[in-house]
Amino acid sequence: MAYPLDEVLLLCLLGVLAGAEAFTEIALFGVKKLAFLRRFRPFKDGTPDHGHLSDILAVLDAEQFQRCFVAWVGALTGIPAGVIAIDGKTVRRSGSKSGGKAAIHMVSAFAARQRLVLGQVNVAEKSNEIIAIPRLLEMLAIEGAIITVDAMGCQRDIAQKVLDKRADYVPALKGNQTSLPEDVELFATEQKAKGFADATVSRDTTIDGDHGRIETRTTTALGPRHGFPR
Repeated sequence: MAYPLDEVLLLCLLGVLAGAEAFTEIALFGVKKLAFLRRFRPFKDGTPDHGHLSDILAVLDAEQFQRCFVAWVGALTGIPAGVIAIDGKTVRRSGSKSGGKAAIHMVSAFAARQRLVLGQVNVAEKSNEIIAIPRLLEMLAIEGAIITVDAMGCQRDIAQKVLDKRADYVPALKGNQTSLPEDVELFATEQKAKGFADATVSRDTTIDGDHGRIETRTTTALGPRHGFPR
């Protein structure tokens, strides 16, 4: 029997979207939904069992496949406009203390306006996000977008990577960034005392209703009158 790679990948993609979390569940999805799958591809020999699926995916170059998948998503959605949030999350129930298995930690790029994950990379632990974020940015077409990252991602190399990709960045600041948070706080305090004579100020207010509550958010952007150096 022959199982073309494009059919296998389509089976896995639709199976995962339908809630399958293991090769056995993807294989069962293929058996139950074969008529549906044949609306898109021939599936002449049906779908592979879980053993064949495991063997086929095991020989794929994971990083190269990821790049191809991200490029495919980008071709469908185009260059995302607005905010792209870079964030790291630990996958629930992916680790086992008794079995000595570490939890899976992923760094993802989420297009806020499209509500779509554009790409993600797996990292060994949270501290490795600093290394993973540039790799993730390299995969994406982000020209004209605004990249947001948490305080861990507030690094010069990451900021430069965003600028090299012709995008803008909004990093978070915390105390682990040496004197930078104090410098920003001092700048804001001084400008407020001067009536913002040497600064430009803009504000925006949004109102969202979700989870049974209404949230009003006011964002203030403050910068030197002649702009920050890039």
